[in-house]
Amino acid sequence: MRHKRSVLYSFLLLISLLFFSPIAAFSQSGVLHPHWAPRTWQLRPDDITTVMGFRAKLAGNLNVADHPTAAVINNAFIRGFMTEDDVMTWEVNAPDEAVYNVSLLYTGNKKLLAQSTLEVASGSTTITEKTNVPNWNTRPTVQRHTLKQALPLKKGINQVSFRLADFQGTQADREALENTPNARGNPTPFALWSIEFVQPEALAAIKNRAKAMKADVQWMVDGKYGLFVHFSSGSTPFHGGPRLGDQYQKLVGQFDVDAFVAAVVETGASWVCFTCAHGTQHWPGPSKTIDHIKPGFTCERDLIRDLIDGLAKHDIRLMLYYNPNSGLDDLYGPTYGKGESPDPTGYFNFLESLFREMSLRYGEDLATTAGYVDSCGWKLYQHDPPWEKFAAAIKAGNPNAPVGFSQNLFANLTPFSDLVVSDGAGREPEILPAVLFEEGGQLEGQYPANWCYMDGWSSRVRNGTFTAPPRFSAEQYIEFFKKADEADMPITINLSMTPDVSADHPFFNPVCIEIMKQVRQAVKGY
Repeated sequence: MRHKRSVLYSFLLLISLLFFSPIAAFSQSGVLHPHWAPRTWQLRPDDITTVMGFRAKLAGNLNVADHPTAAVINNAFIRGFMTEDDVMTWEVNAPDEAVYNVSLLYTGNKKLLAQSTLEVASGSTTITEKTNVPNWNTRPTVQRHTLKQALPLKKGINQVSFRLADFQGTQADREALENTPNARGNPTPFALWSIEFVQPEALAAIKNRAKAMKADVQWMVDGKYGLFVHFSSGSTPFHGGPRLGDQYQKLVGQFDVDAFVAAVVETGASWVCFTCAHGTQHWPGPSKTIDHIKPGFTCERDLIRDLIDGLAKHDIRLMLYYNPNSGLDDLYGPTYGKGESPDPTGYFNFLESLFREMSLRYGEDLATTAGYVDSCGWKLYQHDPPWEKFAAAIKAGNPNAPVGFSQNLFANLTPFSDLVVSDGAGREPEILPAVLFEEGGQLEGQYPANWCYMDGWSSRVRNGTFTAPPRFSAEQYIEFFKKADEADMPITINLSMTPDVSADHPFFNPVCIEIMKQVRQAVKGY
C-alpha cells in the first residue's frame, strides 16, 4: 500500500512540475526572450549533441512557456500535441554528410502514448515508430526514446521535424486527453523535452570511454548507507540568529568536527555526503578557481580536509555535493550571459576548473568531489554541457571517484554518470527494476542509488526546537533500509542539520539520531 502511495506521489509530483502553469500561460510568441526562440544548432561529430525542444519552430497548437529572460527554468517542455498538424522543426548544422542516431526525451499520458505513432523526418527520410509506453512504475518519468533507424543528414543546414501521427480516434479524443484535469486542475498532455543527435561510431566510442572511467562503487554497496547533510547558506542556527550565508566564515571556523564525527558514528553511516555551494556559492575551504572570479566566497579554514581526516579515523568516507545552479549570480554574475545569445562557455570552464582543483587537492582521500551534482537534468542539461570533461575533472585526482549528475525525473543524462542521482525527498526509497539498467535501458551505465531525507533537507529549527518530525517510524525505516540492502542499493539519507555545529547543543534532531541507531542495529548488527 505504501508503494502505491509512493508511485502516486511521484506521478503527482511530475505533473505539478511539468504543468504548474495554466495552459493560457503558454504561447508561441508572447513574451519569449530571444534565448528561447528557434535557432540553428551546430552538431558535433564526436559527441552527443543535445537540442532542447524550445529550439524548434513550432506549428499548430504547440507551445512553450512564456519567459521574458534567458534564465533557465524547469518548465521548458513543448506541449499542445492535438492534431497531426502540430509539428516542431529544428534547424541543425551537420559538419559532414553522415547518419545520426536520434533520441527523443518525452513524457505523457499512457493512453495517449499507447495510441500514438511518432514521426521524425528530414530531407527525403521519414521515420515512424510507435511511442514507448513505460513498463516500469518508478522513475524515470521522462523517458529517452532512441529511434531504431538512423537518420541521414547532409553536410550543412538540415531541417528535422517531429510530430505525433496516427492517433487512434478523432481530434476530440486528443482534446479530451489535453483537457482532462489532474489533481491540480491542469492538463496532462504529451510533453517533449529535447532531441539528441550522435553519429553511431561516436556513440560507441563514447560508451567505451565512459566504461573505462566507471567507478567501482562496491564500497558503497558493502557500506549499505551513508549520511547526507546540508550545510546550506539559508540554514538557521539552533537558537536562531543570522543564517549561515550571513556568517559563513564564522560558522565554518567554529564547526566542531569531533562533535560532528561522533554524531555520524552513532548513525552507522559508511560515508557522508556534505553539501558545498548550496543556496549561494560559498565554499567551506580554499579555492583558487573561486577566488579568481570573486574573492570573499571561500574560507581560510579547510573544513573539507578536516572532515576527511576526522571521519577517516572511523573508516567513514567523505563525498561532496555541489549545486552548479544555486546562487550563481553571487559568484559568477549572470551565469549564462546577458543579451540575446547567452554563452555558457565561461560557466562550463569554471565548473571544470573547480572540479579539477578540488579533485587534485584531496586526491584519493576524498571519495568524490561530485557524488551529487544537483540540477543537472532540469537546468544544466538544457545548455548541452561537456559531461565528459566534467567527469574527467572530477576523477583527475581520484580515478575511482563516483560521479553523479542528478537526473531527477529523467533518464540518464550521459554515459559519464556513475550513480543514479534523483531527489527522493522524504518518500520511501524506490527499488529500481533491473530492466532499466540493461543495455539500451533508461538508466544504462549507472548504478542504482537512493538519496532521500528523514526530516527535511536543510535545518528545521525554531528557537532551540526541532520543528520537523521524521516522515516515517523507526520500524518503517528499518524495513526500507533492509529492502535496499537486499537489492544492493546504497541509500544516502539526509538528516536536517543546523549550521552551528557544536557540542553545546544538538545539531541533528535527537529523534532522528535515535531512529538511525535502530537502523544501524537492524541493518549492520551493532
